[in-house]
Amino acid sequence: MKWRLQSVSILLTGFGVLTRLDFTFGPEFLLKLYLAGAIGGSVFYLVHHAFLAASLKNQPFGIMDASKALILGASGAVNGIMLLDIFLHPTATLYFDFIIPVPAMLLGIFLIGKDILRIMEGNSQISGSAHWGGAAAAAIAWARLRKGRGLF
Repeated sequence: MKWRLQSVSILLTGFGVLTRLDFTFGPEFLLKLYLAGAIGGSVFYLVHHAFLAASLKNQPFGIMDASKALILGASGAVNGIMLLDIFLHPTATLYFDFIIPVPAMLLGIFLIGKDILRIMEGNSQISGSAHWGGAAAAAIAWARLRKGRGLF
């Protein structure tokens, strides 16, 4: 768990996301966004797996019941933070794999597209649906900020 938190912090700081959002909106906003992304990721994950469980109901014995998947990480929350930064600064330069400079908008399209592909392929290692929940939280936060409202 400790390594996971450290790696997430390094990842977000490496992209420059934490410092940019923290400096602009403050730590309270960042915490609210993180929690909204985590809740959104959990809801999308559970809804997606409920649909998978319903579709596998008539499958032969031995196929894993998708509703019994036990683990969910912070990926929705992290994805929400990254995507809000991309929505707010689409022309910024981010570094893909810490080496390759990429426009933020292009990286955002890649992240969202990769998550769609994960859902369509049924990737069981990384939950594209949880990432989509974080993306939904980021989109809602972005829309509220554009209208001049806070996150909550």
